[in-house]
Parts: sequence; structure tokens; C-alpha cells
Amino acid sequence: MKKLFVFSDTHRNLNLIKSVLLVMKECDLVIHLGDYVSDIDFLRPALGEKLITVRGNGDFRFSVPDEREIEVDGIKIFLTHGHRYYVKRTLVNLGNEALSRECGLALYGHTHRADIADYNGVKLINPGSFHAPWIGVPSFCYIVIWKGKIVPRIVEL
Repeated sequence: MKKLFVFSDTHRNLNLIKSVLLVMKECDLVIHLGDYVSDIDFLRPALGEKLITVRGNGDFRFSVPDEREIEVDGIKIFLTHGHRYYVKRTLVNLGNEALSRECGLALYGHTHRADIADYNGVKLINPGSFHAPWIGVPSFCYIVIWKGKIVPRIVEL
């Protein structure tokens, strides 16, 4: 069983990041999906190799990749901020990209709206935003991957 803490679009909300540090520490992976990935630099000593990032449209660190693929307990996962796939308009492009990469899960941000959807057998998850969510309150996604199953939960803060 693996536990993932997934968040996005922090936009300098450092106090909120600090408030969930204990939850992050107990997870196997902590994934920031872009827009102000520099906000989590202070977490690197505490989280080390379990911290994974991709660059968003508001990030200017070219050492951070735009997209990544990782594998967790046999599930291939596509990581992206989402802006290159026009996720504010449709999830079809993102879903097709994940399918072309043979991923069972795609994680994205950009919309500032938490969402869990399925696209032709691929689970598409947006954890929402730590700053100015489009609907509701700031949120992240807590995902458990166990025996080939993906169990996501949007957690409102």
C-alpha cells in the first residue's frame, strides 16, 4: 500500500503548506503539480526523495520538468500541470495523452478546481488549489494505491 499527497497551485500560501506538513511526512510520495513549486523548497530537507514536482505555467524554474511519468505499485501515473492540454476547457486531451502513455492515472492542476473523473479507464485527478480555489475551499488529494486499486479522497482545508 502506498499513500500519496497531491497538491497544486500553492501561489505562496506557505502557512497552509506548513499546516499539512505532518500529513505529507506520513505519505510515501508528495507531488506538487505546478504553479509556485518554489513554495516547497523548504520541505526538501524533511521530505527528500519522496518530493516530486512538475512545472506549471506560473513557474520559471527550467530545471523542473513540464511532465513526468512515475510508477507506484504497478500503476503508471502521468504528472502534468495541465495547461498544455487545455484542461480548463476539456479533459479529452489529457485523457488521450495518458492513454497514449499507457497510464492508469493522470494527475493535473491548473483549473483551481478539485475533480475526480474517469476517461476510458484512466482516472483523472485534480487536487484543487491551495490558493484561490475556483469553487469551495483550498484542498489537496490523498490517494491510496493498493493491490492495483486507486482510492482518491479530496481533502478540504
